[in-house]
Amino acid sequence: MQVLIVDDDAAMREALCETLELQGHQCVTVSNGREALDFLRESKPCVILLDLMMPFMNGWEFRAAQLKDPRVAGIPVLVISAHLRAEKDEGELAAAGYLSKPLSAERLLKAVAEWCTPAA
Repeated sequence: MQVLIVDDDAAMREALCETLELQGHQCVTVSNGREALDFLRESKPCVILLDLMMPFMNGWEFRAAQLKDPRVAGIPVLVISAHLRAEKDEGELAAAGYLSKPLSAERLLKAVAEWCTPAA
């Protein structure tokens, strides 16, 4: 099963993906909400790791669009952000969880494991 990582920081996407792949997960990475919506037209990941502060389409805009589309609205989202408001916004975003940056590999893997079983 795939994990979709949506973050405008290439180094962050790479670090998250590397950590997840070491535990058997498959990753797809995109740099903004528009790219994430394009990806969701073709594939359904087991969970989305979503940064909030991004250009073109930020995390709030992406989440609003995702929730309006019944084909992808049910895909759980874990918000990953250093944004101080993000934890408060978790309920507004209807997020499955919130991980603050910087985050530990252990916490990341535990959160993703709630929604995804790594490939054998």
